[in-house]
Amino acid sequence: MKGGWKSTFAKIDPNKTSRYLLNTALARFLSLVLHPLLIPTLLFGIIFYAAPMVVENLEVFNEQQSVDFFGLKLSFKAGLLLLVFFFTFLIPSYLLYVLYRLKVIKSLTMENLQDRRLPYLMIVVLYTIFSYASFRYMTLLPEVTVIMTSITFSISCVAFISLYWQISAHATGMGGVIGSLLALTLKLELGGLLAPVLAVIVLTGFLMSARLYLNAHTPRQIMVGLLLGAVICSTTLFVFIQ
Repeated sequence: MKGGWKSTFAKIDPNKTSRYLLNTALARFLSLVLHPLLIPTLLFGIIFYAAPMVVENLEVFNEQQSVDFFGLKLSFKAGLLLLVFFFTFLIPSYLLYVLYRLKVIKSLTMENLQDRRLPYLMIVVLYTIFSYASFRYMTLLPEVTVIMTSITFSISCVAFISLYWQISAHATGMGGVIGSLLALTLKLELGGLLAPVLAVIVLTGFLMSARLYLNAHTPRQIMVGLLLGAVICSTTLFVFIQ
């Protein structure tokens, strides 16, 4: 090779390399902390603490009951949010890791359609079970069931589409959060949700840029995902939340 290895490395700009590594690390960080499995916890967290009146009896339960979590006393809201986190993130994440260790899927990031099919089916089943459990055992908190059902239907659509096409689950999740918060803001006239809505929109912009930067999705896959999540969740909450 003309010039040898010294000339090759001489052409590498260390500043550009460091910026590339930094940008890649940041994009991966955003993709992790705003992972689709964390979307239910994010949405319920915003509603519980920024607009608890959405769930009619939530504050009543929060004043009268507490949750004992391994000796740690939590408020009812915190305990319920922890329950959501446990069933919609921790259990699915553990099962995904098991599938990876058993070599059923090649990567935890599920970059190809083949890797997505079984995990998405598993997640749909888990979310459906949790939605039914909320309907069966939290009859005095029907809004929780409505919100969880809208999330479950969204991920079911993603799972079905992913049989044939690689739609962005990140975009669907964030679109669902934006659609849900906008629907609640408009229907219930909740001015307290305006700041969270703006914050989520900004975060969504950064996250979608990160997904494009990592070449995880095309702009079309992201736009379809955003629209899917926004339409399903906004319509469901606008119709069924009183």
